[in-house]
Amino acid sequence: MRTFMYTLTQKIACFALFCYFREIRLHGIEKVPANKAVMFLANHQNALLDPLVIAAFTPFRSYFLTRADIFVNPFVKRIFKFLRMLPVYRIRDGRDTLAKNAVIFDECTQLLQAGKTIFIFPEANHNIMRRVRPLSKGFTRIIFTALEKDPNLDVLLVPVGINYEKADGFPDRVAFYFDQPLSSRDNYRPSEIAASVSGLKELVSNGLKRNTTHIEDLSKYEEIHNFLDSRGVDFQNPVNTNLLIKQYRVAPLKQSRPKRSTVQRILAAIFLTINAPIIFFWRWVLKPKIQEVEFISTFRFCYVSVVQPLFYLASWLFLSALLGAIEATLVVFLHFAFNLFFVKISKAKL
Repeated sequence: MRTFMYTLTQKIACFALFCYFREIRLHGIEKVPANKAVMFLANHQNALLDPLVIAAFTPFRSYFLTRADIFVNPFVKRIFKFLRMLPVYRIRDGRDTLAKNAVIFDECTQLLQAGKTIFIFPEANHNIMRRVRPLSKGFTRIIFTALEKDPNLDVLLVPVGINYEKADGFPDRVAFYFDQPLSSRDNYRPSEIAASVSGLKELVSNGLKRNTTHIEDLSKYEEIHNFLDSRGVDFQNPVNTNLLIKQYRVAPLKQSRPKRSTVQRILAAIFLTINAPIIFFWRWVLKPKIQEVEFISTFRFCYVSVVQPLFYLASWLFLSALLGAIEATLVVFLHFAFNLFFVKISKAKL
């Protein structure tokens, strides 16, 4: 029953994310072997949408290590547990909570020994900036603990670059790039733990930098990002984007950003009009209360996934009583079809 409910939830999430995102692409997923213990290590830009897309669109039934502070609410805790999310405690959660990580790490070891997959964000925080931040050594502790208990175990490490067109925007596009798997056992030297940790972190960090846009120079971050934006780069192609960053260092180029066409502006105006009640409440009531920009898309997605179906149900009931069931169904269908067209095909943005 639990497996059925998980699969059903996954299918619903798949459909909701399909309607929310303009495009979702997965590159290199064929590199990951089946029936092997795998630890995915990804950069983290977009709060809960990062693991949600992975859980919905990949064949892996991964377990996700997530910041512990979001497990405070008992109801939310049950939901996250059902979604295979495990809490990781940080110093900011209180030094006395760090001891709880030992239990979580032991659970991860058991999962890896059973050939399961674990998904970790080794930066240990999220940030909307287009760069790979320094990695925490937490994932190495899990790996080395597992190898210590089972020397024959070889967990494959797969860096995953997550690339959003505009992480807080809508409609958005996202591309996941899976790097070549690394052998954890080949990079583990029991007599030189510090060197093993440092070496493994560097390998994973380099893998992430290859597979996502990485602006190294923080002092020129805004300048470089504006340059990339003005060139209309495809942030779903990190190889080309990173090459362009290197060109910028040599010879900065100036070019104005393409403006929206008249058709795109008209389509956006229609979308805003026919969804006015939903958009108004989001923009003027809910969005101002979100303190971290990284959570904007997560809350927007959750809000729309709940409110939009209720809006269609209420509209159908009202129009059915006013015009009849067939006419009401047609109106609701056309409304949904236009929204889907706006998100998937029109190339218009809000």
